[in-house]
Amino acid sequence: MLQMLINDSMSTTDKIMKIAGFIGMVVSITVAFYLIFSASAPDSKTAVFIFSLGSGLALGYLSFAIKQKSRN
Repeated sequence: MLQMLINDSMSTTDKIMKIAGFIGMVVSITVAFYLIFSASAPDSKTAVFIFSLGSGLALGYLSFAIKQKSRN
């Protein structure tokens, strides 16, 4: 997974910025899903958090894994 996010041709600053962006995206998606779904399931906060974290990781990975097609 990490190899898809960063590659060897990137500078150290670019790698750090891309990882920080990925972590920020995952945290914000997790918080948003947690706030949305915790209101509907007040008894199972742990399950809602695990679902939110998994969704954040999956959506963050998918958004960084998309490659733009070259227009040749």
